[in-house]
Amino acid sequence: MNETTLNSIQLKLKTLGDLPGVYLWKNSENQVIYVGKAIKLRQRIRSYLNPKGLDMKTLSLHFEISDLDWMITNNEVEALILEANLIKKFNPKYNIRLKDDKKYPFLCISTDEMYPRIFLTRNVRSDGKKYFGPFTDVRATRELLALIQKIFPIRKTPLSLPVKKPVRPCLNFHIKRCLAPCQGNVPVEEYSEIINQIIDFLSGNKSGLIKQLRQKMVSYSENLSFEKAAVYRDTIESLGQYNSKQAIVNTNLADEDVLALYCKEKNAQIVVFEIREGKLNGKKSFALDGISEDESKEKEIYSSFIKLYYFSNFFIPGKIKIPVSKDKEIDKLESTLSLIAQKKISIHSPLRGSSFPVFKMAKLTAEKDLMERVLATKYRSMEAAMEDLQKKLNLPNLPKHIECYDISHFQGSQPVASGVMFLNGEPHKPGYRHYVMRGYDSINDPGMIHEVISRRLQRLMNENKPYPDLIVIDGGQTQLSRAVEAALSLDLGQLLFIGLAKKREEVYFPGETEPYQFPLNDPGIRLIRRLRNEAHRFAITFHRKRRNKNTYQSILDGIPNLGVKRKKDILEKFQGVKRIDSLSVEDLAGINGISISLAEKIHSKIQENKP
Repeated sequence: MNETTLNSIQLKLKTLGDLPGVYLWKNSENQVIYVGKAIKLRQRIRSYLNPKGLDMKTLSLHFEISDLDWMITNNEVEALILEANLIKKFNPKYNIRLKDDKKYPFLCISTDEMYPRIFLTRNVRSDGKKYFGPFTDVRATRELLALIQKIFPIRKTPLSLPVKKPVRPCLNFHIKRCLAPCQGNVPVEEYSEIINQIIDFLSGNKSGLIKQLRQKMVSYSENLSFEKAAVYRDTIESLGQYNSKQAIVNTNLADEDVLALYCKEKNAQIVVFEIREGKLNGKKSFALDGISEDESKEKEIYSSFIKLYYFSNFFIPGKIKIPVSKDKEIDKLESTLSLIAQKKISIHSPLRGSSFPVFKMAKLTAEKDLMERVLATKYRSMEAAMEDLQKKLNLPNLPKHIECYDISHFQGSQPVASGVMFLNGEPHKPGYRHYVMRGYDSINDPGMIHEVISRRLQRLMNENKPYPDLIVIDGGQTQLSRAVEAALSLDLGQLLFIGLAKKREEVYFPGETEPYQFPLNDPGIRLIRRLRNEAHRFAITFHRKRRNKNTYQSILDGIPNLGVKRKKDILEKFQGVKRIDSLSVEDLAGINGISISLAEKIHSKIQENKP
C-alpha cells in the first residue's frame, strides 16, 4: 500500500461510521483480492493500514492494496451471509475459498413447475427451484440421480407441462418408471407427494419416508388399488436395499455432519461425513484455496468453510462437529445457520463420544484425498512440461526418460562427472551415476564429456537397457559436439542431444552454431533447467567429497605411528558421521586402536592443516 493509497483510504474512512458490513480490498487492476466482514467497519479497516504486527498473509495483502470498497448491512448476521456470497462471486486471492467451486454438481428439483423433474446441474440460481449439493464426485452424483429416477416414478424429459393436447407416453411409463403426466391424467397433488418424498430422501429422512410410503401402500391395498400399492411396495423395497448398504455410526439416530481438515504447505482438503438417522450417508471432499504457508489457524479455516458451504445449502443438519473449541465467531455462525435453516443448529467438537471414531476416519480421508490431488496436479504439471519440451525441441516422442551430464573439477584436479535421470518429469535416484575421469587429469571439459557419454552408452548397450529419449549436456556447442561424437562412434547416431549453457540458459542443437533462447518460465524449459541444476549439484557434491578425502589422506600420511588400517578407520568415520576436521579428541580416541595420546597428535595435525 503506497502513500497515495493510504491517504485516499484514510480520507474515505472519515465518512464511514462504526457500522456492521462487508469490506472489499482491491488491487491496482480493480480486482477484488479480499472480502471481510466486521461489526465495526471503520475500526476493522484501520487495522490493515499499519503493516507492523501483521502476519505474513495479511502483510502480502497490504502491499497489493490499491483501493477499498464496502457494503453496509443492518447487522452482523447479514454481513456474514453477504461475505460468503461475495467470496463465491469474486473468488478473491487472499480469502480461504472452495477450489473450483463453480464446477461442483448439484441435483436440482424444478419445483417452480407444476410437474417437477430432477436433473444434474452446475449452475445454482435463485429461481424457485430446490438445489441439493454440492457433490464432489460427479460419477457418484449421476448414480444417485439414476437411483432416484429408478425408485420414484417422475418424468425425465424436459417437456413444458401441462400440454394443451395429451401426448403418447414414452417407454418410461411402460416400464413403470414414470406416471406420464404428459398424458394429462395425473393429479398435481399425487405428483407433488412423490416430489416431497424425493426431497425427504435427499434430506436424509429415509426412515420417516419409508414409514409414510408403507402407510400409503396399506391404504391403497385396503381400497383394492393393488397396482398403485405395488408401486409403493417396490419403492419401499428399493429404499430398504439402499439403507442396508449404510453402516450405523451413531446409535442416537441423529442427523449430523462431521468435518475434518488436513493441510500441507499451501494445500488443504476438508472432508464432510454426512450422518443421517445415525447412518453414514455420504462423504464430500473439498479442496481449499487461499491457504498461506504459515496458515495455522484451523478455526479460521473451519469457519470460512462453514460459511461458504452451509450458507447456500438446502439442508443443514442439526449438528455440525469440528475439532476446535467454541468462541464468539462460532456462536455467531450457529445463530446465523439457525436463522437460515429455521431450526436450532449447534456447532461443537467431535473429540469425544461416538463422533470421535468418525472424525478419525474423516481426517484420514482428508489426508488421502489431499495427497491424491497433489499427486494428480503434479502429474499433470509434469505431463504438460514434457509436452511443452517435445514441442519446443521437435522431438518425435514424449521425453519421459531424460538424462543430464555435468563435469566438476578444481582447476583440472580431481575431475569427476555426474549423470542424473528423470522419469516422467521427476528425479529417478536409482538412475543417478558418479564417474571418476580415467583419461583426463587437467582441464578438458569437452574431452571428459566424450568419455562419460561413451562409458554410459557402452554400458547401456552391454546390458541391453533402453536409451534415453533425450540427453542434456551441461555446456555449449563444444561439449555437445563431443557428446554426439561419442554416440556416433557407437553407431548410436539416432540418440537426441541438446546442450544447455548456464550463462544465458541458451539451448544448443547438434550441428547448429547459433543457440536458441526460449522463455525461461515455460514448463519445458523449467524441466531441463531443473535437470541441469540437479546434475550440477550431484557432480559438485561428489567432487568435494573426493577432494576432501584426498586432502585428509595426505594430512594423515604425515602423522607418525598411524598405520594404514587406522587411517582407513578414521576416513570411514569422517565419511559416515561428519567432517574429519570437526572430529574431537574423544571422537578419535573412540576409534579402535587409537590411544588418547595418539588421538591428541592426530587432532593437532588436522587442525594445523585444515583444508
